[in-house]
Amino acid sequence: MPVELIGCYWTLAGNYVFGADDHSPWSFRARAEAAGRAGYTGFGFKQADLRRILACHGYAEIRAILAGNGLRHVELEALFDWCADGPARHQSDADCQLLLAAAAELGAHHIKAAGDFGGADWSIERMHDAFQQLAREARAVGSVITLEPIAFSNIPDLDTALAIIGASAGRGGGLMLDSWHVTRGGMPLERIAALPPGTIGGAELDDGTLATVGSPIADTLDRRRLCGDGEFDLPAFIAAVRAGGYDGPWGVEIISAEQRARPLEAAAQLSCTSAARLFA
Repeated sequence: MPVELIGCYWTLAGNYVFGADDHSPWSFRARAEAAGRAGYTGFGFKQADLRRILACHGYAEIRAILAGNGLRHVELEALFDWCADGPARHQSDADCQLLLAAAAELGAHHIKAAGDFGGADWSIERMHDAFQQLAREARAVGSVITLEPIAFSNIPDLDTALAIIGASAGRGGGLMLDSWHVTRGGMPLERIAALPPGTIGGAELDDGTLATVGSPIADTLDRRRLCGDGEFDLPAFIAAVRAGGYDGPWGVEIISAEQRARPLEAAAQLSCTSAARLFA
């Protein structure tokens, strides 16, 4: 059976500017059509960009555009500050309601969530309890909230992420594993391969150098490479994730200055083809 690949938001967004209102300069329809032509069977939305899309298209039209281009898997991102207080939490709650509504309307495979990058001191217990609520809400709309361990966040490793996910694994909650963060975070592939079925809710592919270049955040935002163009052991990563019971679609998340500069057709074709080769 051919591999199912999701063109993640960042991969197909073009020359966006990072920030609270980061959005693609290309239309949703153009991106969906390019993704379908490239061979993707899924499409990724980010909340700021989704708000702009919804100002032009209703959900029925979005569904029709996705279906017309063979894009049957939807990824939604990204939920931050879900354990914060004050204005940051208010924005997070608004984002959460948008993402949950979109998940219900579009039949999203998963919604991505991550920890804090600014040194927030949230206890494991607090994050666990908040995540259980998110998982219940995701399950109620037929989706999964996936938690991504990132080494430079306050959820830096598998143990922390799994403690937060707890009993929600396979019941509206799950683990998001990105080859970049797994490799850079030194997360053991044998641990991933031994995870109980249902724990992994999503997986993403990208490549890069084994050594960090510059700051970790700048590296992750500017220097990811197409699959096969770097030093990561992607076949071993794929094998471990599959051994851990994951059989869903694979996101392709190429976040880099080089990818942002590519024309839309090239960005879609190169990213999809290079990832698909890993499964040939």
